[in-house]
Amino acid sequence: MSIEKRPVTRFELLMDAGTGAQKAGDILLGAFVHMGQYVYVEPMIPAEISPPVRSRPALSGVIIRLADFDVTNIGNDTDLILAAHEIVLDRRLDDNEFNVNAKILLDMGDQEANPDSYEMVLKRCTKLGLSVIPFTVDAESQEIVKQLGGKGQNLHYLGMLSYIYNLDEEIVQAEIVKTFGKKLKEEIMAKNVKLYHNGYQLAKEKVFFRYEVQTHKREGDQILIDGNTSLSMGIIDAGIKLYSGYPITPASSIMHNLAKNFPSYGGVVHQAEDEIAAIGTAVGSYYAGMPAITATSGPGLSLKQEFIGFATAAEIPLILIDVQRSGPSTGMPTKTEQSDLLSALMGSHGDYTKIIIGVANVIDCFYAPHLARYLTEKLRVPVFILSDFQTANSYKVVKKFQLAQMNGNVDEIPDFILDRFHMKRLTGPIEMVKTVQTTPGTEGGMRRLTGLNTDDKGKISYFSDDHQHSHAVRNEKIHHVRRALTAPEMFGKDGNEVLIVGWGSSRGAIEEAVTLCEKNGVPASGMHLRIVYPLPLMLKELFAKYKNVLTVEVAYGDKLKPSPLALLLRSETLKDVQPLIADATGRPLRPRIIMKKIQEVLK
Repeated sequence: MSIEKRPVTRFELLMDAGTGAQKAGDILLGAFVHMGQYVYVEPMIPAEISPPVRSRPALSGVIIRLADFDVTNIGNDTDLILAAHEIVLDRRLDDNEFNVNAKILLDMGDQEANPDSYEMVLKRCTKLGLSVIPFTVDAESQEIVKQLGGKGQNLHYLGMLSYIYNLDEEIVQAEIVKTFGKKLKEEIMAKNVKLYHNGYQLAKEKVFFRYEVQTHKREGDQILIDGNTSLSMGIIDAGIKLYSGYPITPASSIMHNLAKNFPSYGGVVHQAEDEIAAIGTAVGSYYAGMPAITATSGPGLSLKQEFIGFATAAEIPLILIDVQRSGPSTGMPTKTEQSDLLSALMGSHGDYTKIIIGVANVIDCFYAPHLARYLTEKLRVPVFILSDFQTANSYKVVKKFQLAQMNGNVDEIPDFILDRFHMKRLTGPIEMVKTVQTTPGTEGGMRRLTGLNTDDKGKISYFSDDHQHSHAVRNEKIHHVRRALTAPEMFGKDGNEVLIVGWGSSRGAIEEAVTLCEKNGVPASGMHLRIVYPLPLMLKELFAKYKNVLTVEVAYGDKLKPSPLALLLRSETLKDVQPLIADATGRPLRPRIIMKKIQEVLK
């Protein structure tokens, strides 16, 4: 048995919803990390609640990318798929994310009852040139699964993947015990461990290939964390004291994490009766002097728009996290997309001013609440943190975060956080529409709270000069940020023929695509924006160095309709920015596809 050493590989475990594919992925992830491998993970979560087993909507699974270098995205295509039955495999093949040499391990346990369906899918694999390795779970393991009420098959598959990816059995077993030890009786735990070892042995007998990725000795304290957990921990470290929200995929786990940890740090979690009540609570808390935050996804953002405009007019700080998903309306709740940019930018009525921060990875997620609090308290305008399904649910190993432990004075925000988001400290006096900005209860500091236009004393005013002045003051706050922004993050050489621009979760794919372009002699550079609005003043001069400026977004666009980022960049720079990739498929960007599209443009 030869072991193929690979610098990078990607595999998938596909099962029915509720059968533990993601839990098996979590255990594998822990073992890979323990062995010093670099990982990036994408869960595949069905949108339906308890969809029928053996149906296309029931597809649930996990994609894991392993590498001997630090990976920043889910990669290009898959080398190995382990499928629990033919229907989940057939559904996943529709996404066309496998490479020409991909191997498929297909559980044939349901074949006798579904011969025609299996035959159809096997013929499809043959037509695609895919190598299928059929297997059947051994009789002992089938009996254990029956004893466990149909559960545990994920542990058997876990054993097979552990063998194929050359994992130490004892390390994986330790991860199983760590994951289930407090939840399962000793007898049940023993049966699950037996299923794992049986799966390992089955692969040893039936699978004649193995992969190995180089391991690395990790330096310093490191943690395995996903985007939403990182956001929730950042909220605590930023000194925010109240979270008010309403459950919505894929933002809900922010609330779940805070519910476990926030009280220990003096924080309060409020589950409101709806999205409007949630943002109203956050606005009221900040008006009373208590830093607050709310989080939602696209449909909730729509409901919150009137309160966002109110906070603007009333000059009350507001931080809002939007974990984007596919839309419009309910759309695809468990698929990623970047199409809420225009909702954040222009959603509320009138000329409302705002700041939009885009997070690219788990590190950005941790520090974005610090920056948002600094900006909203200094400027008293709404600040959005835009994440997405991919960033929210993707795990990554990172060094332990440097804590800021912000408390009362936001001016104490550390320089390294500002540097990360490519901006300097705000300087000079910052004018407010209302000169009185006291917290309620301040002696002699009575303040009128209203969404109506006022003069500088806070008195309601319908005079044209006062209204024009209010707009000018609010926009000057945003101009303070424009002047504080430094050049965005760049990849590749200056002045290449093509510049690709993205924001949020596109960063890793852009960086890797530019590296691929350099290796293949393709003259392309990259730019990534962490603050998406306002844009830096030097952007027009930066764009002038490039013949073609193209955007990559997980958001829809075509020849007659620019995608959201392309539309924004065109209006701000008057450069003919075109979308290179503007797909609303719900699937993450792939570096090799970006390079291929650039090559097509250059031809």
